[in-house]
Amino acid sequence: MSLFASPLFLFSLACTGVFCLFVAQLIRSNQVIHQRNDALRLSQAQLEQSAHYDVVTGLPNRLLFQQRLETAISSGERLGVLVLDIDGFKLVNDSLGHPLGDLLLQQTTQRFVSLLTAQDTACRLGGDEFAFVLSCPQDEQVMAQVQGLLLAMQQPFDLKGTAALVTGSIGVAFYPDHGHTSDSLLRHADTAMYAAKEGGRNTYRTYHPDMTLQLQQRIFLEGALRRALQQNEFELWYQPKIDLFSGRVEGAEALLRWRDPEQGLVSPADFIPLAERTGLIIPLGEKVLDLACAQLACWRARECLPGPLAINVAALQIERSDFVESLSRALRRYDLPATLLEVEITESLLMESPQHACAILSQLQQMGVATAVDDFGTGYSSLAYLKVLPIDHLKIDRTFIKDLPGDDDGVAITQSIIDLGHALGFRITAEGIETHAQHAFLRNAGCDQGQGYLIGRPMPADSFERWLAEQPYSQQPMLL
Repeated sequence: MSLFASPLFLFSLACTGVFCLFVAQLIRSNQVIHQRNDALRLSQAQLEQSAHYDVVTGLPNRLLFQQRLETAISSGERLGVLVLDIDGFKLVNDSLGHPLGDLLLQQTTQRFVSLLTAQDTACRLGGDEFAFVLSCPQDEQVMAQVQGLLLAMQQPFDLKGTAALVTGSIGVAFYPDHGHTSDSLLRHADTAMYAAKEGGRNTYRTYHPDMTLQLQQRIFLEGALRRALQQNEFELWYQPKIDLFSGRVEGAEALLRWRDPEQGLVSPADFIPLAERTGLIIPLGEKVLDLACAQLACWRARECLPGPLAINVAALQIERSDFVESLSRALRRYDLPATLLEVEITESLLMESPQHACAILSQLQQMGVATAVDDFGTGYSSLAYLKVLPIDHLKIDRTFIKDLPGDDDGVAITQSIIDLGHALGFRITAEGIETHAQHAFLRNAGCDQGQGYLIGRPMPADSFERWLAEQPYSQQPMLL
């Protein structure tokens, strides 16, 4: 028998084959295990990345930032903690879209990182808010970096061919002066950032304990303002406007007042800026439209309309709501002609969003609503825009009126505004007339209308009606 055909040889060969197969399977199993381990490690790394780093900017997120801040605090060294908010980011995001908004955040991050040292930390807290830990023993070094961050924000951003201009507001808190924990330092830096916003933006503020008290008061006032909207605690007062040549009443301006059940009348200087910051100015503007149209309908039914009623419109009402539709709806609700209303917007709004504001004003004019630029002369209007604006009236700001006729500069500016406005076909109204000398100068200068304490203070509706009945040159009843 051949050796290769022997049972022993065949058995050995079979065992060798089984062993080789086993070894091959073992190798394949080890490869699969290694692949699974690699995938697991990659997955863990991705989870770690997503848990501690921002997806858009690649910066540490809030969680990792607080961990690093706590580590820095434990060293006992002096630290600067910053919170930065991008001024104008929402407008970029809304007008250009979220992808370009993300691109702006990424470019902003690159500028920030280039200004930081290896010992510093930057993070994206969320939205358009960033935070920094600056390891600088000297406050002057922190302030120098703060100024650098502000300057970096002021340079235009190229968003795929679109130039975007934004700025930054920064709040600064120091360890250990303003807190000993990461939470307190971040909170105080955030409070200081809001103070920078209120200070005009594109600036910074260093935390002071008074800021916390002011913030608490603002939170309380905001809650009261929301309650006031729900419980109808608002009313309109009316300040008359007259023709400066004849003395004839030619309408009134509606001014919002808040009558708190406990505090009484709350100054508009306290609640209007808060309403604008919180977005409550939009429902508040809806309330003004409703109150104004309700009062006009009442006067119309009694055949004692004083003339067109002017209402002030805030920038947010134009930018974030369908103001034209809101106004149309109010007119329909009370069955009023559009000619009974005049809309006043500030000059600064025209300069910030000229195309959008002009489009809104044009729609209002087409409806028959008169349009006016309030506080004219304070917002650096471009003459190129002025000549094409769809407006009917210019209102000269009271700052130019208060020192007339003794102030030569005020005289020159006021006369120039009147002449320029008339040349462009606008009617001119002067605000803040308080003396007979001011009245005489404006009349002789050719100003069309006036309003102010000399003529009549803002009054509740019933007081305004009594004042109107006493005027020898009141406008004849409008039967529209």
